[in-house]
Amino acid sequence: MYNSFETILLDLGFSWTLAKYFPFFLALLLGWLFFRWVKRIRMNKWILFPLLALVFCLPFVTYFFFYPIYQPDLYNQSYRTKTLLNEPPKGTTLAVVVLPGCPYCMQTTEVMNRLVKQNKNLKIAYYMVSEDPIAKQSLRKKLDKRIAIRYTKDATLWMLAAEGVFPSYLLFDHQQLKRAWHNTTFGVLALDELRAYK
Repeated sequence: MYNSFETILLDLGFSWTLAKYFPFFLALLLGWLFFRWVKRIRMNKWILFPLLALVFCLPFVTYFFFYPIYQPDLYNQSYRTKTLLNEPPKGTTLAVVVLPGCPYCMQTTEVMNRLVKQNKNLKIAYYMVSEDPIAKQSLRKKLDKRIAIRYTKDATLWMLAAEGVFPSYLLFDHQQLKRAWHNTTFGVLALDELRAYK
């Protein structure tokens, strides 16, 4: 989900949002330095102007090509589920609703491990909508020991709460659902919100 440079910035204490956007700022700065260097070259203006535009934009476009900014990184888009759970988690808990065998669900482990270290008040629990001991064991190997893994007792309700999209993230505060995100709407803004959530 994140590249090495963004991981270093997160380790230095940058917010998720700043760690995402700071490399783009550096790419623009590098483009500006290339622009200043190429501007000194004497050549036909019909060639110079497109070349200047190219060298200015190239670092930004290259970085964006490999590490794009997605819509959830621009807008914090949560949804309100209409399904009520029989036994919602107690305390301040981020419930990550996962489907065994789902590759996108397995990719969430690195981010959740970092998030549980950033916010000690936030409990994180993975809720598996079907029993699969092998998938549970695989998740356990990748997750921090502070992150719980549970099988859902009422799998149908959890699947309805997730609206059939896996993984989904449901934030509970004292058994009240506060926010919910699908995998496609969960970005750096949501991570910053969870990082600061009390």
